[in-house]
Amino acid sequence: MRYGLVTDIHSNLAALEATLKSIEQKGAIDGLLCMGDIIGYGPQPNEVIQRLKEYPLFSIIGNHDMAVIGQLELADFNHDAIDANVWTRVQLEPENLEWLESLSPKAVFDDKVTLAHGSPLEPVWEYLTTPHAATRNFNAFETQLCLVGHTHLPRLFFLRDNEVNRIFGFTTQKSDMYIPEDSQTIELGENRAIINPGSVGQPRDGNPKAAYAIYDDEEMTVTFYRVPYDIIATQELMHQAHLPLSLSIRLDYGR
Repeated sequence: MRYGLVTDIHSNLAALEATLKSIEQKGAIDGLLCMGDIIGYGPQPNEVIQRLKEYPLFSIIGNHDMAVIGQLELADFNHDAIDANVWTRVQLEPENLEWLESLSPKAVFDDKVTLAHGSPLEPVWEYLTTPHAATRNFNAFETQLCLVGHTHLPRLFFLRDNEVNRIFGFTTQKSDMYIPEDSQTIELGENRAIINPGSVGQPRDGNPKAAYAIYDDEEMTVTFYRVPYDIIATQELMHQAHLPLSLSIRLDYGR
């Protein structure tokens, strides 16, 4: 089966639409796996949720989603995020609020895949940006793979085989980090891995194109993609909603 991997959409409908169109052009999928931060920052929270729910969808919740629905303190966020989350809370339709309340920040999808927003060890807040941080997390999930978001950076971490310390004799674990290129397919095989497809709605790796991935559980591959979208359309809606200017500007630069 083939699944589209999406995360950190952040109420950016234009980016999501471009992503879904790109996914569909690459062949039929059996559903979407979403690693949270569906809303926050951007101008179209209800539209994004409704669009996702048009697909077979398995989703978890992210820290911004939790803040909007009152499960996290707004004081834990920076001023621009607070302003955006307060605005989003007012806009959110009751049925979408209830749906978000039904989600958790970590969940098992099937016998191969776990989803966690930040990390399997700390699903709400931890940023997995280094092999050392990833290594600590492999003992926090039991499946072969864990799909994450939160950093807005496309990354893949493979767990190495246990290494024996030649002097003291104990075994240690280490992981390797890969920064995937656009359209790069990576064979997973039987390796344990933590996979971040990157952000759909607010990339932060210097590339403003929406990021996503496609996971094939029969071929055991994951392919990473980038797709351009109408950034100006999103920015205009953000200006109309009086959302923080800095959040709009950063879309131009993928930062």
